[in-house]
Amino acid sequence: MEAAGKTIVITGASKGLGREIAVRLSQKHANVILVARSKNLLEQLQKEIAELTGRPPLVIACDIADENDVNRMATIVREKFKCVDVLINNAGIGIHKVAEQMTNEEMRKQFAVNVFGPFYCIKALLPLLKAGSAGYVLNVSSLASSVSFADNSVYAATKFALSGFSEGLRHEMKKFNIRVGLFLPGVMNTTFQEDRAGNGHKVPSFLILDPKKAAGVVEKMIGKRKKRVYLYRWMLWLMKMKQWFA
Repeated sequence: MEAAGKTIVITGASKGLGREIAVRLSQKHANVILVARSKNLLEQLQKEIAELTGRPPLVIACDIADENDVNRMATIVREKFKCVDVLINNAGIGIHKVAEQMTNEEMRKQFAVNVFGPFYCIKALLPLLKAGSAGYVLNVSSLASSVSFADNSVYAATKFALSGFSEGLRHEMKKFNIRVGLFLPGVMNTTFQEDRAGNGHKVPSFLILDPKKAAGVVEKMIGKRKKRVYLYRWMLWLMKMKQWFA
């Protein structure tokens, strides 16, 4: 599947990895639909992409943790496009605290964005994914879906859940020729990591990924509708070693 001419919905598109994916795929002549909570950041990105490509993308301010808001977003997409070729569930949130210190609301918020949000988006956009000839759902998980530490137990739980959901969904979607992929990156150089470092959880610089490079990996995953990609698997083994000797 080449990106050119394809209709691609990206959640969490206003910053970080989502932003880099949006810029990259727009330059490859995809019809990107950018979804995030911040209307201002989306409009800034819309202007930047229009200057780069001559084609302003559709932007929709939407809180994916809100089922009704997701349904509204899907209605807008249906009004503009006959089908959706790719849905990239990239939006995510992480609150790094030990479970004892985390509030119930903080726990619920992470599950609402990281698990319920992708579910709502898939359900709402599935008719448009079925309308295409070969759809692809790409869920952005994390290496934390395989290894959990003391300060990210709840965040890791949401990513474990997303990974498990993706595995089962892959089998459910086969009859519609819709493939389901899972992208599992390590820590990236985004505001997500800055927030974590601000809470005293600093990751060594050599372990921090460039989101532009990660966006390139996502493009390749779309091209081959790949099932699962780690970035990088050796980081996963480092994390497991740390867990074993902690």
